[in-house]
Amino acid sequence: MTFADANVDGLLQRSFAEGCAAHAYVVQGSKRTLPELLRRCAMVALCPNHSEDGCEVCRKVKTGVHQDVVWFPQDGKRLTVADMNMLVEESYKRPIDDGDARVFVVDASQSASGVGADVWQNKLLKTLEEPNPDVYIFIGVTDMFSLLPTVRSRCQVLVQSRASEKQVCDELCRRGYDRKKAQIVSAVSGGSAESAEALLSDLVVLRSFETASEFLTEAASTKYALPFVSKMLADRDHFAWCLDFMALLLRESVVYRLAENLCVLDEYGEVTQKICQNYSLQAAEVCIEKINCAKRRLAEGGNQTVIADSLIAAMLEVKYRCRI
Repeated sequence: MTFADANVDGLLQRSFAEGCAAHAYVVQGSKRTLPELLRRCAMVALCPNHSEDGCEVCRKVKTGVHQDVVWFPQDGKRLTVADMNMLVEESYKRPIDDGDARVFVVDASQSASGVGADVWQNKLLKTLEEPNPDVYIFIGVTDMFSLLPTVRSRCQVLVQSRASEKQVCDELCRRGYDRKKAQIVSAVSGGSAESAEALLSDLVVLRSFETASEFLTEAASTKYALPFVSKMLADRDHFAWCLDFMALLLRESVVYRLAENLCVLDEYGEVTQKICQNYSLQAAEVCIEKINCAKRRLAEGGNQTVIADSLIAAMLEVKYRCRI
């Protein structure tokens, strides 16, 4: 059975409260929001009364110290048969922490297809077919159809539907947040107000937006590029967010010129206008593709410094080559 709702953890809470929770779930969400979504699912499984104020159980899950929540892959990359062997072995153990259940979170967003995907899924099948009591498994994906049909059929499917950026922003404003900051996180929240709210407390995210905005509005030539590269390389997460926000702001500059009413960052109109002055329509489109290429290289484990240096140089070159 498949359920689609922006409030996935709300659906889970009802299932656990009514005593009809499944032992295994496929949880579909966007790549950016999936880890937080899976974390909230683990909170609900161990604490059916899960609420925003956060009890000790929820705090432990959120901070990654709850001993009965085990995440896979263990190396943070791709799932392997060794991961599934460990899951099976751990599933026979009694709860260690202060609870009555064990939760296994399987982030399959990078492992549901490609080499070895069928192998680890087939290894997991027996546990899905004959689940141990008080064991809950959450398999996170960006596309549920990337999983084997035999895996899907043994799980209940929860799909996080997307709200528009405006809807997410309006919800955050209703909760009392500043509209300018709300627009920033809403644009990269994957349509989840909960994920957007979590991003508001992440200073790296807000600082990355400022860095991206400053580069696109102030960097005049490669002569002044070094300070921006240094800021972007503050840490890996900062650089990744900078790439996302540079692409977002350039897309805004394209939309502003073609259909201004569709802009999602209307609180940053002056920034958008300045980017339009710095980057022609053609330059913006070419730079977006170069940023996407840099994101792929980063995801493949490329060197941050090399990627940042080459990207900034290429963008500034495009900026001056495509002036019309």
